[in-house]
Amino acid sequence: MSRVREAVKFGLITDVHHATHGQDLRAQVEAFVKDMNENFHPDFVIELGDFYGGSEASQKDLRDIDRVFKLCNAPAYYVLGNVDSWSDGGKEGFMKTVGINYTRLSFDVGNFHFVILDGAWISDETPISPEHHGNELKPPLHLRLVDGDMFLRPEDPIGHVGHIPSQDIQWLKEDLAKTQKKTVVFCHYPICVGPYWARLDNEIEVVKVLEESGRVIAVFTGHYPSCHYRRKRRINYFIMKGMGQNCRRFGSYAKITITESVLKIDGEVEQACYIIEL
Repeated sequence: MSRVREAVKFGLITDVHHATHGQDLRAQVEAFVKDMNENFHPDFVIELGDFYGGSEASQKDLRDIDRVFKLCNAPAYYVLGNVDSWSDGGKEGFMKTVGINYTRLSFDVGNFHFVILDGAWISDETPISPEHHGNELKPPLHLRLVDGDMFLRPEDPIGHVGHIPSQDIQWLKEDLAKTQKKTVVFCHYPICVGPYWARLDNEIEVVKVLEESGRVIAVFTGHYPSCHYRRKRRINYFIMKGMGQNCRRFGSYAKITITESVLKIDGEVEQACYIIEL
């Protein structure tokens, strides 16, 4: 009988924003890949959305940055961000270019279960797309947050609110009910942490499923350009530092190790470090 590994390791990047305003992040992703392959040796790597994009970005730009990312000697996973979803080709173009067939997904590694969610939606019926950037979500948009109901104000940044469709929330509930393993969730949009105008408009419905499952130990997100952490009802919520968004120095990423009792985040460049008892 093969022994189940006691620790799971993964490398994480978010908000690379390659080709946004013409910026080139290939050297920074290459540095991440080098560290993964030569030092960290993760079980998988994941990018949490806004991998590339902008009004001038093309599928060629996505191919260029993905070619570097895929040099990691580990399985690669992708989370869709808002900019990925409205840039050249939309969600379908992104999926085709990087070679995936999912926007939501779950998988197991060792003793842990992992879930990818797609929050790049305006409503249950309308995904963020080249035709719908999310700017339609204007004040006084109603936000159903764990901290209470709030409304977007005229002075708030516009176009940064996400949404998890009801069918995906039901899928999440059913997926979590099937596993006995401790679970980690990935989403581009902050959940339960960070500024209200950058979160999911139906956050409370998502968090209810996470809490009631009794399985979720951590939620990793991006989207907002600074590190945040919050622990609520034994779930650890993180916003991770973007590699190419609003940085003093480009290139931030994280090396994450999870055991049955400890979650450890070794941050590089501007990413914060954490050691958390589970």
